[in-house]
Amino acid sequence: MKMSPARQPLRQAVRWLAVTVLTVTGASVAVPAHAADSTTCTGTTQVTYSPGLTLTPQTVTVSATDSVPTCVSTDPSITGVITSPYSFPVPNASCNNVQLDPGNVLVIHWNNGQSSTVSGLVYATTTTAGITQTTGTGTVTAGEFTGATGVLTWIYALVNPLPCLTPGGLTSQNGTVLAQIIG
Repeated sequence: MKMSPARQPLRQAVRWLAVTVLTVTGASVAVPAHAADSTTCTGTTQVTYSPGLTLTPQTVTVSATDSVPTCVSTDPSITGVITSPYSFPVPNASCNNVQLDPGNVLVIHWNNGQSSTVSGLVYATTTTAGITQTTGTGTVTAGEFTGATGVLTWIYALVNPLPCLTPGGLTSQNGTVLAQIIG
């Protein structure tokens, strides 16, 4: 059965939501035989803030280190992501408001020697039930999976307020990172 072009984005959004929910909850999902190229990777992330976050807004440098060793992919040669530390400035950051937006172009380096350049990333940050989630959505413009949608998500528990009251502020935070390619 051929799906109308108008319904295809809805189907992709539903598939993305299902994979996201299943990935976050730790459940596994079987990729249907007719599915387009796709990859879902999970790992951990640590960010450091310099200077530390306080209750007073200021420009801070965020340094992030992601570790993404586990991928499920329609490309069987992809089992993980090769990561390296990266930094970016965040203006007006405080313990009450820090927008982790590492830029509108990110390159994912796969363990198989290939890469995917995700461009035009648009970020949304939500906070629900003590969890802050920043999700960037863009298009793979070069490399493996060109033309697919790239979704990168960083998840952190809400900031512990006690270090925010000290002169040095909150200097680091750990969380979860998800990288998805939806073809």
